[in-house]
Amino acid sequence: MTHNQFDDDQLEHVLNNAPKLSDRRSKEEVLNRLLADARLQDNGHLQEALQQKDDEITSQEQQHSIHPQQESTETATKQKVRKWPIFTSVAAVCALTVLVGSMFMNNNDANMDQANAPETSQYSTMQDNRAANSSVNHDNFMDSNIVAEHSRIMSLRSSVYDEDLTDAVVFRIGLANRDKESVPMTYIIPNERVATDFGKKKPTTLQMYEKYAPQIDEEEKGFTNYHPYKGELKEKDDKLVHVLPKKNDYDVASADTSEYKGTLQDTFSDSEYKDIEFENQDGTAYEFSKEEESSKPMELTSSNHFNYYLYKDENGTEYLSPDSRKTYPTVTEALTVMRNKNDDVYVPVVPENITYSVTEVAEGVIVTFNEPLDLTTMDAVRATQLIEAMMLTAASFDKQIRLDNVVQESWEGFDLKNFLPKPVGANKQYMP
Repeated sequence: MTHNQFDDDQLEHVLNNAPKLSDRRSKEEVLNRLLADARLQDNGHLQEALQQKDDEITSQEQQHSIHPQQESTETATKQKVRKWPIFTSVAAVCALTVLVGSMFMNNNDANMDQANAPETSQYSTMQDNRAANSSVNHDNFMDSNIVAEHSRIMSLRSSVYDEDLTDAVVFRIGLANRDKESVPMTYIIPNERVATDFGKKKPTTLQMYEKYAPQIDEEEKGFTNYHPYKGELKEKDDKLVHVLPKKNDYDVASADTSEYKGTLQDTFSDSEYKDIEFENQDGTAYEFSKEEESSKPMELTSSNHFNYYLYKDENGTEYLSPDSRKTYPTVTEALTVMRNKNDDVYVPVVPENITYSVTEVAEGVIVTFNEPLDLTTMDAVRATQLIEAMMLTAASFDKQIRLDNVVQESWEGFDLKNFLPKPVGANKQYMP
């Protein structure tokens, strides 16, 4: 037997916990049962004991063949009585071996059965659970459909709304595209993550930028690897200062400067900073080579009156973005010209066959379509983009919008009977 510690301990446990056996059968009966047991027919110990018994009995018969019959009979009887305990001991050992082996095998079989039991039990439990939950699943069928419908609705919305920020904050950033334009992105970051990154103190917009901008893989999203900015960004009262390196990519051509300032606008507008100043490393005002008034700070709050078009990146993903950063003095003008196609980069969200008028009221701005607008005649995504682009355009003037003469009273969760909410930001994203 190999001395495996686990096997020895297990065998010892079986032996120690074996029931105390008592047997009132005679030795002859025990012997006969052993001889009749088919499992012991080839047992060497038993056969050796039987042979020894036969040899001893033969020897005894030979030794006492010269004595009187009575003495021979008595002596033989005594010899048998004297030798029986030896033989019985050997037989008992054989029986115990068989018993222990049988108990050990049965124990292993029981363990195997127990190991296999969970599968059957699990199947039975699953069947019971299915039966028990069938009525619940049936009762909740309508609720699950509502949840699924809500998820589908939310998936068509590309902007961020107050309802998205129950336990989160936004991080805005402008990503540079292949056409040297900036596309505004609005990242949703859970409060828990912000607390882990910054502690209890609320971070500034610059601190958020320095923490999260490097985590965005711009090229993977089909944009230029642009962030973080080269040089040093620092806060000065309610202003932001960018100390530019002597040689930089922001002042190579007018398109580069426009791209640079567009990303700054999308990243730091609607923040605690009123404007941004540009400085050299020696503290003097930086002069852009393609601009006449180079040292003038750029306002971050009052110059972002845009209308929104459709932009498609290199991966084919579509975003709502201002058309070439062009600003408008009034919301009426911004909404009215949204039908115009100005270039091949930005596509109007309003189909050519749809016309409307714009009216400004105290509550906001009302867009009234000249013909009843049936949104179901449009692709669902395109219809949602039309609505959200108008909402974003009105929001850039800090106004709400209402759409009149629409066949549907609601669309993708928007209540078209009333003024629509102002989006918090365009192009909802989640921080990796």
